[in-house]
Parts: sequence; structure tokens; C-alpha cells
Amino acid sequence: MGEVPSTIGSYRIVRVIGEGGMGKVYEAVHEAIERRVAIKVLHREFAGNAELTARFFNEARAVNRIEHAGLVQISDYGQQPDGAAYIVMEYLKGESLAKRIERSGGKLSAAEVISLNLQIADALAAAHAKDVIHRDLKPENVMLLPDPHMPGGERTKLLDFGIAEVRSIIVDGESAPFFPCGKVAERLVG
Repeated sequence: MGEVPSTIGSYRIVRVIGEGGMGKVYEAVHEAIERRVAIKVLHREFAGNAELTARFFNEARAVNRIEHAGLVQISDYGQQPDGAAYIVMEYLKGESLAKRIERSGGKLSAAEVISLNLQIADALAAAHAKDVIHRDLKPENVMLLPDPHMPGGERTKLLDFGIAEVRSIIVDGESAPFFPCGKVAERLVG
């Protein structure tokens, strides 16, 4: 799916972290402030698809609306000169729940399952309180990070709100229905 760019925006690309059908995720560094980040980039063939791009940027909007420590933080978004959309996220040092399950032979301790599920439920409750429904929760979208301040020494972070349903947004101080294409109901009607 193309070669690795040397930069995206103000970030120097270090390596490819992962790739899926819709795009790639890179580890990158903002050279001026030495901040390590992950950058998710839609594949170039989707650059002209306004609906997919809007859904992609919806991820940044949804996560930032929630403001919860159990969600990957997204700090920026944009489009490359060729139109490929990207979002800049915190770089997470850990493993996915899918990898943990695989590494443990499919068996986690009851204490581990309870701890992880309580954290996941807390993050989802915060999302639901802000009218955001994840819609793609699976072990691959849950990262486990070392955190000595958390019970069990680990924090969960939910990823990939790309197909999240954002049920409303604030317009002129009032809540209004929101559609994935980014239009507010009142603006559609006139």
C-alpha cells in the first residue's frame, strides 16, 4: 500500500506500527518538541471519499468530546498534500488485549478480567454520557499499558472510534442531532 513517508505534517516518521484495510498507523516524533506520537493515515485511494474522510475525522471529534483517561488521546488531524487524511494520537507503549489473550493461551485470571472490564466499562460509560457509542469494541481495540497508579498496575485505553456513533453535538450552546457526514439536522432542513 505504498512506501513509508518521511514526514507527515510536523512529524518525522519512525516506523509502521500497523496496517489495516483502511489505512496505516505510524510511530512518529515531533522533532521540535521531541513528542512521540502515533499517526493514523487513511490509504490514499480513500482520499477522494468525503464520507470516509468525515467518518475518520469523527474519531478525533468523538474521543475529544469524551475527555477520559481510558481513551487514546487525539491531538491533531489534517490532510496530506495528496488528500490522504490523518489523525495524530498519543503513542501507547503496551500490548493489545488481543495479544494478551493470545499470549496467555486464551486464559486470563478472574482478577485480571474484573480489573480490565471495570476500566473498559468506565470508559464506555463516559462515552455514553457524551452521546458517543463506540460500535467496534473488540480485544484488538483495547490497549493495556503499564501504570503503577492503577489497581493491578495497568491501565486500559480504548482505540478506534472511527465508526463511533456521535448522537449529538453542541451548536450555539444547544445539543443538536449529529450525522456521520458532519451536518447538523437543522442545517440540513434550512
